[in-house]
Amino acid sequence: MPIKLTLFSLLVFLIQSSCYMGHTSGDELTRANWFDSKNTLTVWTLADIQPKNRGHEEAFEIAITDINDNVPNVDLAIVAGDIVNQTDEETFDWYVQTRDGSYIQEWYEIIGNHDLITDRGKLFREKLREEVNYSVLKGNILFIFMSDSQRGKPTEISDEVFNWWKDLVVNNQDKIIVVTTHAPLEDSGIPFSSFRDRQIIDSERFTQVLKKYRVDLWLSGHLHLPHGIMNNIVEKDKFNGTIFVHISSIRPEILGLKESESRLLTFVCGYDKVLIRVRNHKDRAFISNQDRVFTLSKKYECEDESSKN
Repeated sequence: MPIKLTLFSLLVFLIQSSCYMGHTSGDELTRANWFDSKNTLTVWTLADIQPKNRGHEEAFEIAITDINDNVPNVDLAIVAGDIVNQTDEETFDWYVQTRDGSYIQEWYEIIGNHDLITDRGKLFREKLREEVNYSVLKGNILFIFMSDSQRGKPTEISDEVFNWWKDLVVNNQDKIIVVTTHAPLEDSGIPFSSFRDRQIIDSERFTQVLKKYRVDLWLSGHLHLPHGIMNNIVEKDKFNGTIFVHISSIRPEILGLKESESRLLTFVCGYDKVLIRVRNHKDRAFISNQDRVFTLSKKYECEDESSKN
């Protein structure tokens, strides 16, 4: 029987959020110049836009306006799936038009389960990108993107795509590796990732690789949980220190108790740390007590300024 997230369970997690603990110290936040646009790479990560009504559409539109007006120098955006709730051309066109109102020029999307519901990803490929499993290199950061391949609540990734991913990971250990999927891995420690409907099927294929080879960050959405709950970012020593990062939904949830949220990741040239911040788009503010700094496997070697888009 599928496990559903109840209002009660979400409220329990919201109560736990008052006990939220991070790994950030004041020294870590001041040691690097996180806001020097010439020496940083800042990534806006968002997920689960999937509007059911006009209010949900407005949440994404407000998020775009908030970033445009209040968060300068974002270099690229990552959308971790579920762009639409139902796969119809009108909603995809609305998404593209809204997205293109952003000053951010580079957008990297993957397919989530809702993007497959009626057409198996046909409109996603037509409107956004034909290649749905792909990689992008920024300086010495390798971003790897893997889409859902089958309809249904779990994320299914074919063995062919898994082997492609494994080869990239094994052969790029000299780089910082950032993976994006719609659902998290089982055994990632992210809340509810132990439930079949909330995980990548046959996750053990991936975790066996992670025990031998370093992936720095693993980004995922699908759960729609507030960022303030405990264990929404988990650093797993048994997987060589991979940091699993849950990205909450842009869409507000449970009558507004879960507001529109996203994350921003900042890498500093010559520095082996990443700053992960939470943005509340309704309040147009960062939630400062959720700022987290983590150590990467190596220093970020930034691109030449002339090569940045």
